[in-house]
Amino acid sequence: MMSFFNRIVFFALLSLCSATILADDSSLSSVIPKKQTQFAVISDIPYSDSEYATLEHPDGVIAKAIKALNPPLLIHLGDFKIARASCSNELFEDHYRQIAQLNPYKTVYTPGDNDWTDCDRLTLNFSKRYDELERLEFLRQLFFIRDELQLSKDIAGFTRQPGFIENATWQLDNILFATLHLPGTNNGRNQIERSDKGKALDGADQRDQYNAEWVIKLFQKAQSNASIEAVVIAFHADIYEYENDKNPACSKEVRVNCNGYQKIRELIKAQTLQFKKPVLTMHGDSLPYCFDQPDEKIPNLWRLNAAGDRVYMDASQVTFDPANKTMPFTITGLLDQKPAPSSCGLGSIFTELFTLSPTHSEKP
Repeated sequence: MMSFFNRIVFFALLSLCSATILADDSSLSSVIPKKQTQFAVISDIPYSDSEYATLEHPDGVIAKAIKALNPPLLIHLGDFKIARASCSNELFEDHYRQIAQLNPYKTVYTPGDNDWTDCDRLTLNFSKRYDELERLEFLRQLFFIRDELQLSKDIAGFTRQPGFIENATWQLDNILFATLHLPGTNNGRNQIERSDKGKALDGADQRDQYNAEWVIKLFQKAQSNASIEAVVIAFHADIYEYENDKNPACSKEVRVNCNGYQKIRELIKAQTLQFKKPVLTMHGDSLPYCFDQPDEKIPNLWRLNAAGDRVYMDASQVTFDPANKTMPFTITGLLDQKPAPSSCGLGSIFTELFTLSPTHSEKP
């Protein structure tokens, strides 16, 4: 039988070995690579018959590429039609169906200006012009209220902003996402041709308020959760294109001849600086397809100006690698398998145009 002294020595050694094993397990777990997260993005498409065909399930080339990728998330950044295409109920319903079939139950859409603000344009030679506010209400009903095809049903934790149904937030792995309703046409403040102008500008003021509140809430949530390693914000308008606009920021007091994106752009920048972890903003609206860092003073801010707009027909795969501190986000085309261009200057468009297939006729 083991003596009392020997039992003490035995259990002491056993405790020491257990502590050593636990320490080894801890060190092993610390070197396990962090999980990468991937998702897909499209924008400003379809703008032509040929582009419409690429998105049609099951044979469209982009539709097949998205199905092969089977991403946990697809985001459409708005403009599901060219500006001068009809704004009829039938066209809206058809494009809603097409978007829903691309990645069933795992898709998020945020509106672009072609999808409602531009539906009143006399200069676009519509066969029928619409009240843009009426089209916005129809869009809300179709995509966000009725949502009969349940675009985002299988996205865990998907939540819409109370009082402003277009905006949403959700989490995928360790990334916190949000959409903002930021259309082009100076956030819907310009070229109000058939709606009551006062009501349209009131709507823009309301968007500004809700978008700002949503951004603040997004970063508060990210800051309070240590497991969140990145933030992604998706919207339509190129808020960086107007950074050097000399007009004052739009407000309830200054509603015209103003910069509709200045306040939200500066808010995102300020919140990103405070957050310190990687932030990716994604938009369409302007021509250059590119991925860059829009402000050298904010090293943790990136932006993707998505493919589309008849300049570069593709969808993008976004990969977030939390272990890569220098370049945590990478963007790759689903069709061309190339990284997104790093230059967002207009000069890059000419290079892109000469490397693409010819533009086809526009979808009526």
